[in-house]
Amino acid sequence: MEDAQFLTELYDIIRQHGDEGYENIISEKSSYPYLYHLSGIRQNLIDWIPMNKDMCVLERNPECGALTGKLLEKAGAVTCVAEDAQRAGIIKARNETTEGTLTILSEPDFLTASCLEKYDVILIVGSFYRFKEELVRLRQQLKPNGRLIVADANRLGLKFFAGCREEYRGTYFSGVEGYENEQDIVVSPRCYTKGEYTKCLKEAGFAECKFYYPYPDYKFPNCIYSDEWLPREGELMDNRRNFEGDRLQFFDERKVYDTFLKEGVFETFSNSYLIEAYV
Repeated sequence: MEDAQFLTELYDIIRQHGDEGYENIISEKSSYPYLYHLSGIRQNLIDWIPMNKDMCVLERNPECGALTGKLLEKAGAVTCVAEDAQRAGIIKARNETTEGTLTILSEPDFLTASCLEKYDVILIVGSFYRFKEELVRLRQQLKPNGRLIVADANRLGLKFFAGCREEYRGTYFSGVEGYENEQDIVVSPRCYTKGEYTKCLKEAGFAECKFYYPYPDYKFPNCIYSDEWLPREGELMDNRRNFEGDRLQFFDERKVYDTFLKEGVFETFSNSYLIEAYV
């Protein structure tokens, strides 16, 4: 989690520079938090998802608003649930000139609201474990034919076997080994497998789950694959994407991906997932 000093600096950057200056800031700072919060590549995750100006969207984990502007471009109204006042101010500042209706709620206001608003799309990007117990409520807030969209890491992602640290704990192999114990799995920061995501969503009342495969991952995707359009052998070559920290490298991931594609198991070992869930 970013500290208050960084968030203050990020707010100042947004107020002073705007979108057109972000790439220069990323280059000058050469630090992961600036890349993560300011890179336009992050919008690739949702840019392709069909929406229209008649739609209302709930962004449940907006962080500092890296995707909020793209949602406002695509939908008519967006509601963000901000983690704290600093992040709320950043989201507001970076979308002051964006068309569309933006509503920013605090966590307490959202969780204690007596009237459940209805949305066409509810988006959770990252930290799915934080909202796992909230899925039934979120399902109830979907309009008929609405969609819940989830994006997060796969604990069996190939990069975690190949030497990258676990998504949330920063340790080696804790996710692929299944974490420590059942109690730890329930309450601690973690990511899930394809089967585990499916089980969580179906237990919350979602009847259908459609999986997509952001590559190299959901944070900085260059391509979004689907079951109808999987990668070809030799295509997955952009694997040194550990911007947030050091990693080991035990093998050539491209060659292993080619084997997975031949064996029909790429989906199991995709680094991350984007999931559309329907009632």
